Amino acid sequence: IILECSLLSYIKIIYDTMNDLPENIDGKYDIDMLPTTIIFQGKEYKAGVDIDNDEFYKLLRDNKEIPTTSQVTYMTFKETFEKYVKEGKKVLYMAGSSKGSGTYQSAMLAKNDIESDDIYIFDTYSLCIGGGLLVLEAAKMVEEGLDIDTIIKKLEEYKDKVQVYFSVDSLDYLYKGGRISGTKAAVGSLLNIKPILKIEDGLVKQKTQVRGSKKIIPTLIEKLKEEIGDDFSDKDIYVGYGDDLETNEKFVEKVKEELSPKNVYTFRIGSCVACHSGPTVIGIACLNK
Repeated sequence: IILECSLLSYIKIIYDTMNDLPENIDGKYDIDMLPTTIIFQGKEYKAGVDIDNDEFYKLLRDNKEIPTTSQVTYMTFKETFEKYVKEGKKVLYMAGSSKGSGTYQSAMLAKNDIESDDIYIFDTYSLCIGGGLLVLEAAKMVEEGLDIDTIIKKLEEYKDKVQVYFSVDSLDYLYKGGRISGTKAAVGSLLNIKPILKIEDGLVKQKTQVRGSKKIIPTLIEKLKEEIGDDFSDKDIYVGYGDDLETNEKFVEKVKEELSPKNVYTFRIGSCVACHSGPTVIGIACLNK
């Protein structure tokens, strides 16, 4: 029993809110979250600390202003890393994509200044449900008692096998956040066009588009099948949603019906992604081991 406890506690996993974990796993694993800062109407909130997802989505719906985000600071990383190193732990920080934020670079600066061999920085090269999926895989491996080098080696293999597709019902937030032009947003809204997006090479890329909201879920499922195949019996599927609970329920039902996966986990897509996508975002992810 003593050996098992020491194995569970000798690696400390840390992630930031550019990635989102599945619901209902709070307290199951020894994971710490470092919040990014949301700046909204002159006020600053620590994501997941000062404001939860329900409060955030209500603010998003009730106001025309688009919130902005600020990355986890160098000092936060330095203080957090030093704390756990002093406790004798190996720190595994799993960053949101280095191409999507400077957070990864801030963590690297803190690690280099501490000059400890017990700090490991892993670039998930993903966002939201894709990165959260990898955080969960790392936590499972820690629980199994794997050593840090083995865990990182497996994560490096896994991150190229994470498939993430998502879409939004409204183009307004992509336009207001500078992700698409005003012309494209206007034409897209007029023609009822919905983008099908993928996290690829650490960035969000549009892969195709559909006409009408009803085609979003079937297309997301079809895109995942194109990547992985038809047999999901040994696969876990991760379904992400914003504040539309009814659409999420339909999505989960459709995933079970069409793919018959081993498990279906749901994610509430966090504020870092929703700031840019808006509240109508939905997504699907799978690790094709």
